[in-house]
Amino acid sequence: MKKILFLAMAAAAMVSCSQNEEFENAGQKAEIKFGTVVKSGTRAVITTDANFTEFVVNAYRTTGDMADATALSEEFMPATTVTKTGKVWGYTETYYWPLTDKIQFFATAPGQTLATEGTKFPKFDYTIKGVAEQEDLIAANVIDKSKTSDAITFPFRHLLTQVNFTIKGATSEYTYTVSKLVIKGAKDKGTFTFDGTENVGAWTALTASEPAPEHLYEGEVSVAPTAESPNEEKAFETDGNALFMLMPQDLSNVTLDITYAVAKTTTPNDYIYNDTKTVNLTGAWGMAQNIRYTLVLTNDASPVTFGTHTIGGWADAVGTGDAPVTTPANK
Repeated sequence: MKKILFLAMAAAAMVSCSQNEEFENAGQKAEIKFGTVVKSGTRAVITTDANFTEFVVNAYRTTGDMADATALSEEFMPATTVTKTGKVWGYTETYYWPLTDKIQFFATAPGQTLATEGTKFPKFDYTIKGVAEQEDLIAANVIDKSKTSDAITFPFRHLLTQVNFTIKGATSEYTYTVSKLVIKGAKDKGTFTFDGTENVGAWTALTASEPAPEHLYEGEVSVAPTAESPNEEKAFETDGNALFMLMPQDLSNVTLDITYAVAKTTTPNDYIYNDTKTVNLTGAWGMAQNIRYTLVLTNDASPVTFGTHTIGGWADAVGTGDAPVTTPANK
């Protein structure tokens, strides 16, 4: 998918005399503006250039480059909301480049409340919302920037994991209808800390809310393989959306309950199976990954098996490329 990059451009502008003590003379002041550049590359809507209209920037002023002992004590651009009108990005206040100091930029969308006390880089706490309100979360950082006529590019990265499901039926001429998926045991709270690199940062202190959250999908999704199309499959999410948008984590003690019914396609109301099965989800969900599980449904009480699930598409946005992953069948 496309990478989303955000551009902070320096452009000559006139300002009031009240700022003369901090910056160069009025005829040479450089206003910080925002624009966009797109580079190729009812559920949680995946952020793209087409639907992205707002982000929040926090910027800090330092006398030199970021170092281990640097404290971000002087907030230069506090929680500034940048919005898009037509194709132009702008904000209410006006900020100008200082003459010599460095500026450290940190951006989030949706905007998060950043904390800097006791840490070199800003951080924020985040809790995954209920399924109906789940959202894509992106962030970027650009550090050690001083006044320049060159463009400053904000390379935003997705911070969460898309978790999607596809179903296949094990036997031709039968219809398999899933009515419910429930992910249990997944951690839903964590702290994200920026790191000043292109990776943006990392999650720590992952925990689960009390009571333990359950991520629920309800709604009928059917697949009906035939002799001509035995590998027929059906995805749960719609284009441009993720079924679940969850916290990156190792999957110890994470399970999936699948409620589904099976009937011969010619006699759709004569069920030969109508119950719930539970499988263990193994491995890990990585930041900015699109995880897809292909569930191979059987028409009896035997276990559901996993086909090949892949990490693809979304990973292109972070430059890691597609990487197929195989999960052994659950017994």
